Amino acid sequence: MAIIITGGTGKTSSRIARISLDAKIPFLIASRKGQDGVPSGMPAVKFDWFDPTTFENPFQYKFANGENITAVYLVHPGQGDPKDFMNPFIDIAFKKYGVHKFVLLAGSTITNGGYFMGQVWKHLFELQVEHNILLATWFMENFTEWLHPTSIKQENKFYTACGDGKIPFVSADDIAASAFHCLTGTKPHQGYRILGPELLTMDEAAAKISKALGRTIRHVKLPDEESTKRFQEFGLAEDRAKFMTGLETGTAAGAEGNFGAGSVRELIGRPPMTFDEWAQKNKNAWN
Repeated sequence: MAIIITGGTGKTSSRIARISLDAKIPFLIASRKGQDGVPSGMPAVKFDWFDPTTFENPFQYKFANGENITAVYLVHPGQGDPKDFMNPFIDIAFKKYGVHKFVLLAGSTITNGGYFMGQVWKHLFELQVEHNILLATWFMENFTEWLHPTSIKQENKFYTACGDGKIPFVSADDIAASAFHCLTGTKPHQGYRILGPELLTMDEAAAKISKALGRTIRHVKLPDEESTKRFQEFGLAEDRAKFMTGLETGTAAGAEGNFGAGSVRELIGRPPMTFDEWAQKNKNAWN
């Protein structure tokens, strides 16, 4: 067996690659930059969701022991309607190259046949191919690897439109471990909620970061328009920025607060990391 990992060196994809390397499971990183920017010892090929001529590149790669690609990890690139490019790639992988398992990373509120990644889930379901959908909530790593680290370091603040909504923050390590077990195991074809062990508001997350750092970090509550503007400043197109703001305002309205315990323990055999554990482990990111 061998695994294609889309998402290049993103938060979850890079971690799945490391787990696969340590477990000696053959894998291939599919990245827009190909081998450039990929850590030494990790094989990669050029792959671009917006360039269908690259869709067959992973299947031309020659693994050392002649392994065939049997599973694919699917990650949205951050822009565009996923059904327009993911579904055609899935068709090529399944129908032409015999890939029999797909693991799709999606948001916690996605449903089969619903909006956005729900249309990819529907396609996998209708193909009757083996698939697992990881319904992941807000990443803890948003505080260290994307939205908030600079403002935390420079201003002792971070900004959202999440209001007082409760969130079961989960670490990218736990998402990656869950994905790896789905890619290499025989899990039933279903959606798994990938959640952390506790419900926290953004204010409570700020308090936990403050505790880890020994200085006060504050959550600043933004109106919708300011949140959209901030996402655009981070490089998102207007439609994607509005989508992300919608996730935040949905969170403020309680969208993330009623999911129950989640499936991390079921998938990886241990409880998910707490926010306190994660903040202590990653506190150097804010210094």
